[in-house]
Amino acid sequence: MLEWSEPISFIPGLSAQQRRVLKSLEVQTVGELLNILPRRYDDYSQLCSIVNLPLGAPVTIKATLKEIKQAPTFRRRFVLIRAVVSDDTGSIGVTWFNQPWLVKQLKPGDQIFISGAVTYRPRFGRGFTNPLWEPVNEETLAAGNIAPVYPLTGSVTQKTLRKIMKIVLDNLEPPADPIPPEILQAAAVPALGHAVPFVHRPQTHEQAEQGRQRFAFGELFMYQLALRLARQEADQAGAPVVKFDENFAKAFAKSLPFELTPDQKKSIWAAIQNMRTERPMRRLLQGDVGAGKTAVAAMLSALVFRAGFSSAMMAPTDLLAKQHAITFQRFLIPHKIPVLLFTSASHQLFEGGEESALSVKEAQERLARGRVAVVGTHALLERGQSPPDLALAVVDEQHRFGVAQREALMVSSRQDGKVPHLLSMSATPIPRSLALTMLGDLDISIIRSKPQGRLPVITKVVVGEDGRELAYQKIRDEAAMQRRAFVVCPLIDPSDKLGVRSVETEVRRLSAKALKGLRLGMVHGKMSAKEKDEAMAQFVAGQLDVLVATTVVEVGVDVPQATVMLIEGAERFGLAQLHQLRGRVGRSKYASACFLAATEEGQDFERLKILERTNDGFQVAEEDLRLRGEG
Repeated sequence: MLEWSEPISFIPGLSAQQRRVLKSLEVQTVGELLNILPRRYDDYSQLCSIVNLPLGAPVTIKATLKEIKQAPTFRRRFVLIRAVVSDDTGSIGVTWFNQPWLVKQLKPGDQIFISGAVTYRPRFGRGFTNPLWEPVNEETLAAGNIAPVYPLTGSVTQKTLRKIMKIVLDNLEPPADPIPPEILQAAAVPALGHAVPFVHRPQTHEQAEQGRQRFAFGELFMYQLALRLARQEADQAGAPVVKFDENFAKAFAKSLPFELTPDQKKSIWAAIQNMRTERPMRRLLQGDVGAGKTAVAAMLSALVFRAGFSSAMMAPTDLLAKQHAITFQRFLIPHKIPVLLFTSASHQLFEGGEESALSVKEAQERLARGRVAVVGTHALLERGQSPPDLALAVVDEQHRFGVAQREALMVSSRQDGKVPHLLSMSATPIPRSLALTMLGDLDISIIRSKPQGRLPVITKVVVGEDGRELAYQKIRDEAAMQRRAFVVCPLIDPSDKLGVRSVETEVRRLSAKALKGLRLGMVHGKMSAKEKDEAMAQFVAGQLDVLVATTVVEVGVDVPQATVMLIEGAERFGLAQLHQLRGRVGRSKYASACFLAATEEGQDFERLKILERTNDGFQVAEEDLRLRGEG
């Protein structure tokens, strides 16, 4: 019998091809394999007669094969197999693609189950296309059953994975449940030993749902347990006490080029109250795009420096880290607070009125001296890359980092064994981060109000070239007033044949036609850090009128003179991501516009219209949560 924790090499009776499938799934143990859950179920449990087959619904028939042959095609490396099957009520055609072996496997007179959806084509009439088939004389995997449909990768097929799961279930020793029975009973979910066959071999849809709920509950329970244990570990270690200097805080706030909003002041004070104790702070700073979260992080970093410690702010990309470093420099340098930019590609120090480019070793030596405000990427998580006196860790766009990455920064011990306070920041409560907030252990600060003078971004969904021309005219008008525009594309190059626009193609097309005469540049993930920096610097300095980019500009890019954004293939993005992108404009006193170019009208078109109705990221997040779930 197979144990839950045993390696997959212990599974008996697997063919060489099935073992290759397991290797491609990148699972190591029997339990990891069984944790691959179906994404849906196809109900083939009711046998139908051919004469009564409905169109479009999953069905199973028991039929006799009348004929099967390979049909000629004009396409190279394309095999078309056509067959006819019949029962007492009639006959129907079956088509398979690129399965030449079926001509040898199946012979006229064979009785088989056919499972799939029937379609109608004027030339051929009703028929099955690429259905599942199984011999009547064998135990079936799909036919006559509620068949699990698994998420697949590469060349793995549903039939092969179902066969592997059957072998495992037939040989599995019922696993012991790590969750106590009283907790399972209180949650009204079955034990793991019952949930496994419920999920992978359900007799009813009710069983499948009960099994899914047990696996979901187990994942959530273990995640909660891990959070509580990490919190307990951090509490036992304790955090450095950050003393509050009220006079310095007032002077710092007065030196800012704007007045802090009431929500910013409340968020800063809540964090100060947390950091004045030995219990490590774990706080989520939630604010809409352009609400001023970076200013909050900068002021807290200044207060930490004043108390004699270091701070570290971690961003998901080099581009965003450099933007934050520039902001920190503007706010902190007047108070003689050194700022160190530390990424995999850049090591720059702003200290003593000078800017210095450092080698990796020099940057590490400066980190080791402590009492510095560090801004960087995940490179800060590497051993020895955090200041020894780190008192505050700030994680920007917290949903972009995995739990393990955030935990690594949170529990990284200082020389005295203490752990830093943690402030996570996120611009829009996208469904996943909203779920983490509700189910995690973070305290919450919310910035709802935006700085004075900001105008709402006018958003319009457009379709076709006539719709795009509205956006192009707006871009041309704004460029004439020395303002700038973003054009965002889903792809970098045209290698993806999905009919959507790419950055490289759009730069050439727009330069030659719609935006001819304007200065265009581009930014995307395949460019080197130096190339991206140069393009962004030209755009910020006004040497470019239009920046054509991928979603690399989604977060943190702050160009007040950018007043127009056109997003191509908008239906390919979630509402929250579109709202994030829209936040790159409307960051000044100028009226701004965002155009969402959809491929065609339909369900996605109506979904995009939500962004026409609101600029409130919290409303957008609620709609995203309703439409997509927690993620």
